[in-house]
Amino acid sequence: MQINTFSIVVGTKACNAKCPFCVSRMTGFDIMPERGAINTHNFAKAARLAQLAGTTTVLLTGKGEPILYPGEITEYLELLAPYQFPFIELQTNALDIGRLAAGETPKTGLSVDTLKHWYELGLTTIAISTVGHNPEANRQVYHADYPELGKTVQFLHTLGFTVRLCVMMLDHVGDELGIPGVNDTWRVQNLINWCRTNKVDQLTIRPIRKPDDAVSHSDDTSDYVAKHGLSKDQETAIRDWCLKTGKTVLMLSHGAAVLDIAGQNVCISDCLTVPEDPDHIRTLIFYSDGRVAYTWQYDGALLLGGWRPNN
Repeated sequence: MQINTFSIVVGTKACNAKCPFCVSRMTGFDIMPERGAINTHNFAKAARLAQLAGTTTVLLTGKGEPILYPGEITEYLELLAPYQFPFIELQTNALDIGRLAAGETPKTGLSVDTLKHWYELGLTTIAISTVGHNPEANRQVYHADYPELGKTVQFLHTLGFTVRLCVMMLDHVGDELGIPGVNDTWRVQNLINWCRTNKVDQLTIRPIRKPDDAVSHSDDTSDYVAKHGLSKDQETAIRDWCLKTGKTVLMLSHGAAVLDIAGQNVCISDCLTVPEDPDHIRTLIFYSDGRVAYTWQYDGALLLGGWRPNN
């Protein structure tokens, strides 16, 4: 068995953004445990399994926004320390990090010292979820006072972090045609140029996607994706342009391609792909109550049940 990424679900469904294409909403919140102590017994089992399966990357993520729970992030980083995974990443909308970069004090209590401590505990990469570098599009999707993205990237670099921009490609934002998303090769090229100018270390582009109709938990969100998502022709044109323009430097097992495009690291990926190889797990998922699963879409993809033992 091979496992690509060990994903740890931080916090609850609470989020400080308002993404209308929220994958978490579509894949459901019903499996989210109540707040409580981390099931360290099952965590050790999951971490050891990932280690034995050759996993090199841990992703601290959430069904909501993980940075709303800085104490829990610290606890997970401390639990991960003995396993010495090479890459530990944090997926976030970076709203509070951006506010911190602007000199504000986030309500979560996030501080520069907290970020420095995470770095010392082994956190290597901040993966920022966004719809591109267009400020108005990000304000429409995430929050009305979306922080300046370039300043957020620069701030994280001063602390030593690698920064990945994870861009959700969609045709347009808002009603009717609204504000264009990253929806064609011209806008992809502009995005790559912006990343090079702002020294973004890694760029991942993926189309917004809805799960199979049979497992979607939110009709409104699925409808938004159907209305605002890229067409097959748009997806194909972007992928073909990237593959033609760039040099493929790595192919991942679930079909993602990592390219060098004019010196910029670019990954073409998908948010819901399940590997076809039955002996390969794209992501091993750990929930705080001890549940260990291996897809976001199917409740039956379960390795360990989620129960907190009575002490």
